Amino acid sequence: MAEEKKERIITRARLRKWFSLKKLNRKYDFQMSHDETGRTMLKFRLNLLNLVLVILGVALLLIVITSIIIAFTPLREYIPGYTDTNLNREVYELNLRADSLSREMHKKDVYFDNLKKIVEGYDFAADSNLALTHIYEPLPSGVTDTITLKKSVQDSILRAEYEAQNQYNLFGGDLMSTTKPSPVVKNFFVPLIGTAINSFNAAAGHFGVDIASNGDQIINATLDGTVVFATWSINNGYCIGIQHEDGYFSVYKHNATLLKKEGDYVKAGEAIAILGQSGSDVTVEHLHFEIWHNGIAINPAEYMTINQAQDN
Repeated sequence: MAEEKKERIITRARLRKWFSLKKLNRKYDFQMSHDETGRTMLKFRLNLLNLVLVILGVALLLIVITSIIIAFTPLREYIPGYTDTNLNREVYELNLRADSLSREMHKKDVYFDNLKKIVEGYDFAADSNLALTHIYEPLPSGVTDTITLKKSVQDSILRAEYEAQNQYNLFGGDLMSTTKPSPVVKNFFVPLIGTAINSFNAAAGHFGVDIASNGDQIINATLDGTVVFATWSINNGYCIGIQHEDGYFSVYKHNATLLKKEGDYVKAGEAIAILGQSGSDVTVEHLHFEIWHNGIAINPAEYMTINQAQDN
């Protein structure tokens, strides 16, 4: 027991001696000299306390510098767990653009849907009660059920006249003209080499000319322009419409198949469809061809050479 106690006392004495302030304040010389000449290159004196304080100071300085870099510089993006500071703003702007594009596409879809209805002969009289309703924000059914409109004879005549004038007018009423276009204004390309079996008769509601031919003939565009619709309907079959310059608009109905799609730009004489007899009540292969100018139907036979059927 006496020996163990003596050893503990000696150990404590050694520890006190090692951690004594005098020990920490004891100075040591650090010297760097040349290997061959022995000339002193660097020499400084430092004690253990100063060495500990320098190490702690350098560590603290590194921590501060690292914190500043992470908080105020873009370098923190390279540290795992941190994202781009502009990411949230960019995502918000992209969401706004996507929402705007979605609304514009919806408007375009409604526009082309209405244009197709016009070509297919849709009965707009059923929609007369919603004439004042915004097409993109319709009133609730509970509100429209309480609306009753009385149509006068004058109103029906005016409505029919206006719809007939603007049936294919894509640019509004500024280009409307009651004067017939001159045949020398455009060089119309005959869409199909064949024989006219049914002539233009606007009074009877036949706003074009029917051209018959043999075999799977190619239907050509009559002028340069852009395809605004290429669709199929029960009455007209495969139908394509092209918007041209100067307010001209051409329609090609009862095709076997279409070679162009909406948005395509075509040149005069370029193939756009194949001759067929699609559509209801069509008994012979033929092309129903219409030309409109500023919303008014014109006789294609007055602007191009179309062979007429011989009467027996």
